[in-house]
Amino acid sequence: MTFKVQAILLIVFIGILPGKSNADTIPSSIQQKNYRQYITEHYAEQLGTPEKKKRKNFSQFGYGLSFYAFPLFPITDFITADDYGTQSYGKTNLKEKNGALYTCRGGFIDFSHVRTAMDWTVHVAFKILDDKSKEIDMQSTDGILKLRLKNINHLRLTDIAAMSQKIAFERLAWHELASWYYHLPNFTYSEQQSTFTPEDTYSNSLGTLIGKKIILRILLKQEGLSYEQIASEELKKEIALLLPVSSKEDSKHAYDIVDAAKQAKLPEAEQNKDVWWDSRVQFRDERYVFKRYISIGPLLSPWLVPRDEQVGCKNVKPQVLAVPQRTKSGTSFYNYYTLTIKPDSILFYDKKTHEKLHEPFGTFTTNNMQKIITQVKKEMEKALLTGFNKRNKENPEDQYEDKRKVWFR
Repeated sequence: MTFKVQAILLIVFIGILPGKSNADTIPSSIQQKNYRQYITEHYAEQLGTPEKKKRKNFSQFGYGLSFYAFPLFPITDFITADDYGTQSYGKTNLKEKNGALYTCRGGFIDFSHVRTAMDWTVHVAFKILDDKSKEIDMQSTDGILKLRLKNINHLRLTDIAAMSQKIAFERLAWHELASWYYHLPNFTYSEQQSTFTPEDTYSNSLGTLIGKKIILRILLKQEGLSYEQIASEELKKEIALLLPVSSKEDSKHAYDIVDAAKQAKLPEAEQNKDVWWDSRVQFRDERYVFKRYISIGPLLSPWLVPRDEQVGCKNVKPQVLAVPQRTKSGTSFYNYYTLTIKPDSILFYDKKTHEKLHEPFGTFTTNNMQKIITQVKKEMEKALLTGFNKRNKENPEDQYEDKRKVWFR
């Protein structure tokens, strides 16, 4: 065998090894088979549902919140920088820490949203690489979600990771939309309080970005580390880039800066007028957060609190996140997938009397999600009033009727 032939064979052999592949190279059928095998052998859990159990934690927007007039059971937990615990998959565990953290470049971060988005992104990518049927059921309690794929073998691994990021983001955006319809009589507790609060969408997007990095690290480096270890390391690195504040007290003070109740107690000259919530209003009144971030991109700029030097932030620029739209070559990802959502009728009709509670909308695909955003925005305006989705110095609370207030505040 000549030296030239040996060199060619060596190059071919190296090219089919997944651990040595170039992320910008379209994977061969052999590489795709090796990816599937590696996922099945080492990360089979991530092929299963990423929401085995809802991550329940006390990280609603604001703190010191109360369901009732008498201020009992405050419902916000806080995270300390660099003390995030260990990521689990699909559910929380005792090692995983969730709650709120303020960051100088990313605003408020809700860790339960970030972690769920991480898991969904990895799950979608691994299912795309593993599932030969090219039709994936996207688990949801809000309706029926079907993901259909085509021509995936034409995509680079980096494109598959970025597309998974986009799909996961759309899946989570749909949950935000649907949550506005969660209330009596069909649901015991209302979730309107948490629909598109200022930190939700950005936290979801951040989680999908971290998920993409986890995917590429697992498949390209093949370090033999657990999902929990890799995910925890990538989470810590990404949060560090956002410059988290140094203490829980700083995160609390960031909430104070945009709390109408706290600002009203200050001398007029010291008050911040760009407020987003009111700690004097009971948590079960969805109007306690009267400013909501309802944009779904493609560019997502975080809501940073004014006067953030008070929490240790100095002359920093916000970290704008981008929801991926196209492949590296410029082709729309919608050429490769369709995510179809059929809403559950429980969102619109009383399940007992069948009385219409909200104006219904039918099955849609996520490339038309902005139309659904527009309809839900109109629904939200009925309670939160015009301008609820804008950062400004206008507080609509004076126009609210029958506000449920907390005593002694």
